[in-house]
Amino acid sequence: MRYCSLFDLWNRTCSVYGDKIAFTDNTEQENITYEQAFREICFLAEKLKEFGIKRFDNVCLFAVNSPRWLIIEQAVITLGAVCVSKTSEINITELDYVFNNSDSVALITDNPEIIEHFVKNNEDFFARVKFIIYTGFESLNFKNPNIFELKNILSELTDKTEIKTDWQENPDDIAYINYTSGTSSSPKGAMLPNKGMAYVTEQLQFFNDIKEDKTFVVTFPLSSAGGKSFNLLCFSKGCRIMYTPYKEFYDVLEKYRPDYLHCAPKIIQTMHSKLIAAVKEKGIIFEKIFNTAFYLAEKILFFERKYIYHEKFLFLKSVVYSIKTLLDKKVFKQIRNKLVKDDAVIFVGSAHLAKPLEDFLQIMNIKHVQHYGLTETTGLDVSNTLDSQKKHPYTVGIPFAQTVLKIIDPETRKELKKGEVGLITLQGPEILRGYYKNDEATEKAILDGHFLNTGDLGYIDNDGYLIVLSRYDDVIVLSNGYNVYTPLLENEAKDSEFVNQLVITGHGKPYLTSLIVLNQEEYRKWCEKNALKCSDPNKNEEFKIFLIDHLNDKIKRKNEYRYYEKLKKVYFLKDEFTVENGMLTGTLKVKYRKIVNTYQKEIDSLYEEF
Repeated sequence: MRYCSLFDLWNRTCSVYGDKIAFTDNTEQENITYEQAFREICFLAEKLKEFGIKRFDNVCLFAVNSPRWLIIEQAVITLGAVCVSKTSEINITELDYVFNNSDSVALITDNPEIIEHFVKNNEDFFARVKFIIYTGFESLNFKNPNIFELKNILSELTDKTEIKTDWQENPDDIAYINYTSGTSSSPKGAMLPNKGMAYVTEQLQFFNDIKEDKTFVVTFPLSSAGGKSFNLLCFSKGCRIMYTPYKEFYDVLEKYRPDYLHCAPKIIQTMHSKLIAAVKEKGIIFEKIFNTAFYLAEKILFFERKYIYHEKFLFLKSVVYSIKTLLDKKVFKQIRNKLVKDDAVIFVGSAHLAKPLEDFLQIMNIKHVQHYGLTETTGLDVSNTLDSQKKHPYTVGIPFAQTVLKIIDPETRKELKKGEVGLITLQGPEILRGYYKNDEATEKAILDGHFLNTGDLGYIDNDGYLIVLSRYDDVIVLSNGYNVYTPLLENEAKDSEFVNQLVITGHGKPYLTSLIVLNQEEYRKWCEKNALKCSDPNKNEEFKIFLIDHLNDKIKRKNEYRYYEKLKKVYFLKDEFTVENGMLTGTLKVKYRKIVNTYQKEIDSLYEEF
C-alpha cells in the first residue's frame, strides 16, 4: 500500500484495525488498541502544540522501548516537529552530546536520572528548553512547573474528548534526526525525511508477507531506524507489538510464542547456543542422533543449493523434500520448538549473518530473512524474501523499487561490474538529507546524484543480490601489505562454543590477534576434561594453544581463505561488551574503535616481541 506520510499510515491503519490490539507491554501489563493509539497520537500532538512546540522544532526522546515511546514520537512528527531519539540505556555523556548538538527545545524521557542530569547540571536549562515530559510509571520527585508526567497528560483524554484527526504532514519534512551509534567516529545526526520512512514501510510490505492478527516481538531499540520501520510494517498489517527488556526476551518467547521477531546476529548467536544446550540436555543418545541428522541435513543443504534449482534436477526435489521432512519431524522440530514455533519468521538486521549461523537456521528449518540498511537510509533499502533467502544464501537481497544500488571503486568512484568488490552506494527517497550541522560529514557521505557512500564493502552477484563484506574502515592492513576483512573472520570464529564475543586486531602489525570474551562454562568443562586447574585463562598456555588452533580451523572455512588470515595470539577479557559500558551500539554492533582504545595496553602486549 502506498503512503504519503507517517500520519497517513496511522490514519489508514486505524480505520482498518481500530479495535485490534496494537501494543502489549510485558513489563507494565497493558494493552492498547489501534484506535486508542491513534487518538493518543492526535491528542498529544495538540498538547505539544499548546506547550509551544512548532513545526521544525527538534525534540529529544530518550527512553527504552515502550508503547508510550512510539505514540509520543509519532505525535511529535504529526505536529511537524522533528524527533531526536536515543535509548536511555546508553552513556549519559552521549545523551548529553546528542541533546546539545541537536539544539532540541524539549526533552522527553522515562529516566529520572536523565532529568536530574540536565536540570541540575544546567542552571539555565529551562531558559532554553520549553519543557520536560516524563514517560515513566514510577513517581517523580521533581517539583517544577515545566516538568510534566505523561500519565497525567493522558488522563485528560476520555472517550468523549474531541480531538483533531485531520493533521496534514508535509512528506518532504524531516521527521527524525537519528544519531549514528559512533562505531567508528563521533555520533552524527542523520536527517531523515517523513516520506522516507513511509516508503520503507510500504516496500517492506512487498518483501515480507506479514499476516494480520499476529504477534511481533521487538528487540531493536526504537531509536534504531531499522527497528522503527519494522514496528511500522507490523502496525500497517494489524499486528500486535510486544515490547520487553532483553533480559526477559527468552521468557517472552516461551510465554507468547510470537510469529515475528526482528533480531541482530548477536541474538541469533545466543539462540544457537541455547538450542545446542537443549540438545545436550536431552542426553547423550539424542545428542548422537542429532549430530548424525545434522550432518546429513548439512550435506543435503549444500546439494540442494548447488543442484536442486536447476531444471534438470527438479525430479530430485520430492526425494530431497521427503528426507528433510523426516529429519525435521523426528529430530529438529523437538529442539527448534524450545524457542520458536514452526511458522515463526525471524528478520535479521544490523549486520549480516555469519555463514555457519545461516546454515544452522536453514538446517533447523527456522524461517528467516536478511536485509540491509543504515541509519542514513532510514533503516532499510535492500531485502530478501523467505523464498529468495533460501535460493540466494549469504546475501541480504535486492534493492527496493525506487532504490538504486551501485558498487563503486573507493578511489576512482567508477561503477564496478558484478562480482567486483567495492563501496556500496545507494540512491532513493529514503536517503538522509544530510547530517545536522555537519556539512563536512555530509559532503563526504553524499556523492554525485545524491548517492550515499555507505562506507560498507560488498559486491553484487550474478543474479543481482547484494553480498556485504565489512566496513571499509574495518579492513586491517598488515605490515606486509595484505588486506584482511576482519568481520568475515570474526563471523567464523564466533561460531565457537568457547567464544561469547571477540574482535580481531592487527592493523599495521605483522600478524592478527584477538580480544576474546570467553564462555566461562565451556572453559571450565575443557579444564576438567584435560585435568587442568581452571585458572586465569590468560595464564593457561595449554588452553591458549588449543583455542588458537580451534579458532583458526573455524576461520579456514571461509571462502577464499588466505594463509595470513589466521590468529597468532589472543587475550581474554573479563568484562563483556555491552550497551551500558559503551562497547556496543543500541543494535548490538561492536564499537571497534572504542574497544581498541580501551584495551590498547592489552593489544600492545600481544606484540611485545616486535
